[in-house]
Amino acid sequence: MKYNIKGICKIYHKEEGWGWISIDGEDDVWVHFSSIQMDGFKSLIKGEAVLFDLEENSSLKEQSRRAVNFKKLVNKFN
Repeated sequence: MKYNIKGICKIYHKEEGWGWISIDGEDDVWVHFSSIQMDGFKSLIKGEAVLFDLEENSSLKEQSRRAVNFKKLVNKFN
């Protein structure tokens, strides 16, 4: 497992609760709403900056690289 990876939400299917995160120079990472650490309705928006741990499991095909312990990065100056 890799820790504290920064990425950008590439796409998120709000109705289905899953999406993909882009990381510079690496393959995209799959994310499920259950891994998002926040109160209320858990969702992402395309282009949001995020921080997560990367779990890799080669026995899973499309979801072999999965984001866990997922947090949105908030700009404190807004």
